[in-house]
Amino acid sequence: MVRMFLAAAIATACVAGCPSISAAQGSYPEKPLQLIVPFPAGGASDVVGRIIAGELETRLGKPVIVINRPGGGTTIAAKEVAIAAPDGYTLFSSSNSTFTLQNAVKENVPYDSAKDFEPIAQTGTITMVLVTHRDNPIKDVAALVAAAKANPDKLSLASFGVATISHFAGELFKSSAGIKMVHLPYRGSAPAMNDLIGKHIEYHVDTVIAIRPQIEAGTVRPLAVFSAKRSQFLPDVPTLAELGYPNIDLVSWGTVVVPKGVPPAIRERLTSVLEEAVASPSVIERFKKVGYEPGFKRYSDWPGFIAKETAEMKELALKGGIKEE
Repeated sequence: MVRMFLAAAIATACVAGCPSISAAQGSYPEKPLQLIVPFPAGGASDVVGRIIAGELETRLGKPVIVINRPGGGTTIAAKEVAIAAPDGYTLFSSSNSTFTLQNAVKENVPYDSAKDFEPIAQTGTITMVLVTHRDNPIKDVAALVAAAKANPDKLSLASFGVATISHFAGELFKSSAGIKMVHLPYRGSAPAMNDLIGKHIEYHVDTVIAIRPQIEAGTVRPLAVFSAKRSQFLPDVPTLAELGYPNIDLVSWGTVVVPKGVPPAIRERLTSVLEEAVASPSVIERFKKVGYEPGFKRYSDWPGFIAKETAEMKELALKGGIKEE
């Protein structure tokens, strides 16, 4: 009789408690959120993050504060998010630079990309472009490959940093084409672009964001893009796949994630709101102004996706001798 009474009391307490839990999730958010961006203020990734934050704020009805945490190749910010409370109030806007490229070159990354985060959704991509200066007599990829094969390690290919997406893209091109070119790493896109315009270097891999203004100014010539499809920003520039390198499809993808353990109802709310935002014509237009190609995507298997791309990048790093600085 006592056991029956206790069981009934526990059941009653559960029924009484369950609505309060549901209500707590249903009333989310109850306070401001923070969106952490692992890059300095003012860059394209920061602009994208601020667009996303503004749209989430409008749709959620609470402030979404952008916090810039640059440094450590994005690992400083990522570590902070990984150990944050999984309550849905800390979001992280980053890219494959954080989630797969770091793992491909570093022995001790201070977080586990697959286990420490849960994805809200992918928001878009940035296309990588193989480019040369306007006066280079070599005017296409076929001629570049022929010249590189005839003169191994004589031609150089610049990137905007060691172990960046620019570096990985360049090594992928060289590996696929079977050529040897000297890697010239710069500390950022701007100095590399300045040297390209000044004809101090002949070939460079950079984002469409950095290259498009120079194309419009007539100072550089794009040879090919690294994405599987042509970029909407450079529709006349062929893909490397079109030019005979079908295994090349590498972009910088942007994703919003939260710490592992955020309640499913809150994650679903954030995902739905983000989907609405990315589909908004005003957001699409603002993304396009900075060269960001909007593309909302849910991840059905985040750990599997991370494991697959990390393995691919590790193989590429091994072939190309890509190591952390």
